[in-house]
Amino acid sequence: MPPERKASLSVTYDCIPCAIGSLVTLFNKGLVPEEKQEPAMRALLAYLSQLDFRLSLPQMGKEMHRLIRDVLKNPDPYLEIKRTFNQLMLGYYPSLKKLVEDAADPFLMALRLAIAGNVIDFGPNRPFDFNATLDRAKSMVLAVDESESLQDSLPRAKTLLYLGDNAGEIVMDRILLETIRHPNVYFAVRGAPVINDATIDDARSVGIDRIAQVISNGDDAPGTILETTSPEFRDIFDRADLVIAKGQGNYEGLCGIDKNIYFILMAKCDHVAAHLGVRKGDLVVATA
Repeated sequence: MPPERKASLSVTYDCIPCAIGSLVTLFNKGLVPEEKQEPAMRALLAYLSQLDFRLSLPQMGKEMHRLIRDVLKNPDPYLEIKRTFNQLMLGYYPSLKKLVEDAADPFLMALRLAIAGNVIDFGPNRPFDFNATLDRAKSMVLAVDESESLQDSLPRAKTLLYLGDNAGEIVMDRILLETIRHPNVYFAVRGAPVINDATIDDARSVGIDRIAQVISNGDDAPGTILETTSPEFRDIFDRADLVIAKGQGNYEGLCGIDKNIYFILMAKCDHVAAHLGVRKGDLVVATA
């Protein structure tokens, strides 16, 4: 049985240094001109000093990154990084596809690759180790493993909704969807740029539109906040028999929702790990 979890996941004091660290990471990656670094940091600190701790983590991230983009006067600071890693992962697509096709259990291998993709650091200052990622996919032990239940649920679902996460790793999401071969699948992405999360342009650039109906969720949160997504997205979400939610941001926004959702992700912080009942760095396939 999966571990019991709380019904909601909101901001804690631990989120404050994490938020500041994420901005410093932007600085270190060269994505913020030096003359704009101090104004950006001061604006963030002012926001955090008045933070409403009742917010969900994606709500905080949404407001924080809107503020950062406004200070930078740049609607998409990660644009070139996203394009670069989409193309990089497309270059690996034939090798990844063959690995899945040759596996004893193609579904399980494709699922493992999709989770392994969530581990990749897309920062330009850290080289991507393709072989290490493959090794991780082959040998990973899931701290929560409901993959068999997910596989059994797929044939019974009339409509599958797959919630994407980051650019680059969506190539692995494409391979998983090609392996599933569901006849009626939607692939949802963010409604506007936020961090390196995938948008419609990213999904189309890696070919997901050939195997799924690519849709926007109508929001710029780094996760899925149903209340602020578009009516069109909520209609599809409500009608979907089965939802696969990729990445920590989607878990943060949807973990308390009464819905047939399978979360596939790596727990990237202690707060989320504790909520899942696992350790930081653990990989999971867990139901809502």
